[in-house]
Amino acid sequence: RGGAGGNMGGVPGGDINRAKLALQSNRPDEAERLLRKRLDRKSDDSASRLLLAQALVQQQRIEEAVREARRVVREQPTNADAYLVLSAGLTQQRTSRSLQEAEDAARRAVQLQPKQGRARVQLAEVLAARNKLKDAREQADEAARLEPRLAAAHLIRGMVMLADKDYAGAVTASESALRYDKSLFPAHFTLANALIEVKRYDEGLSELEQARTLNPMLPAGTVHGLRGRVYLKQRKIMPAYHEFVTAHRSAGRLTWFAPISGVLQFAQVFGPYGPPVAIMVILLLILFGIGFIPVVGPWLATVIVLAVLAVSFFGAIRQYQGSIFASGARIISIAATVVAFALVVGGAVWASSAIVPAIVGAHARGNWFSPVVLFITVTLGLAAGAGADYATHRWGDRLGRFEPRTRAAAS
Repeated sequence: RGGAGGNMGGVPGGDINRAKLALQSNRPDEAERLLRKRLDRKSDDSASRLLLAQALVQQQRIEEAVREARRVVREQPTNADAYLVLSAGLTQQRTSRSLQEAEDAARRAVQLQPKQGRARVQLAEVLAARNKLKDAREQADEAARLEPRLAAAHLIRGMVMLADKDYAGAVTASESALRYDKSLFPAHFTLANALIEVKRYDEGLSELEQARTLNPMLPAGTVHGLRGRVYLKQRKIMPAYHEFVTAHRSAGRLTWFAPISGVLQFAQVFGPYGPPVAIMVILLLILFGIGFIPVVGPWLATVIVLAVLAVSFFGAIRQYQGSIFASGARIISIAATVVAFALVVGGAVWASSAIVPAIVGAHARGNWFSPVVLFITVTLGLAAGAGADYATHRWGDRLGRFEPRTRAAAS
């Protein structure tokens, strides 16, 4: 038996130490196999369970990882490492509720080990995810002070500074992280972004290539998008457009939309409000053209506006909780939400064209852009979005109980 004090294959600690080596070698699937075998023999081995949670986080199986980390926290409420793993998993869920819990877990870890830089790095990461940049920067600075040679501390400082638009500081912090760990690809990527913002374009592109070399899994769309930003800042219009289009097509979804996406990327030059304004202009032009289609034109325009409004509110819900569905929801919740959404939009379109006389009259005149039509259509769209928001928070958790078995349960 490979117990904690045993020896298997000459590796002290047996499966658990081999699992640690597998995690360090970026082989979380092998670590999971070893740890599950160990837990089959000794289910109360909290150290193995915590490592299993780390392996699951690396495999992006976040719900399973959080479940395992929570169990360790319950069994060992003073285990700082358990709180750190739990916080890391919850942070990746990106919901408002999970981020609050992630912050609480990270603060507990800091309370248990106030002199450990790693705990403050995790807390800084959660605070940054919650857009509390001032607090995140304080924690990152403290982590670097406590452990000056901790690369992760300098990395999180650079990431927070980049988000806070302190580009010169982000360059310095990222370079400090690489001084202690040259293989830290997020530091190369953060440095690339910061160098581009301070107009050191060639160095920025070089760091981008270094990040891609260290992590071949870095999405091609991210690389092409960043190159496009460089060319746009250099006023190289056609190369920038080509990079933006390539970035969209590399995602493999809605490739036909790539030319329009390239145009929207150009709107970034006008600041954060550039792309939304460009989208509205394009949409209004499309609706204006559709309005001239005999008979069905106004109807199509109504449906499009309702759909856009509903999607916008679904987007707001996603921003609030990380998904338009509650955490853990699966096939049944998705189907139920789609059916409910179809009923709401279908009913709204029917009501707008058949019940309200003012709408009927406007359609008959072909005047879709009349104030009455716009007011009622927007009101219906708001109601659809609010209804989806309420339904998601009211019944989403119940629907999530019917989720299919995970791989862990199946094994």
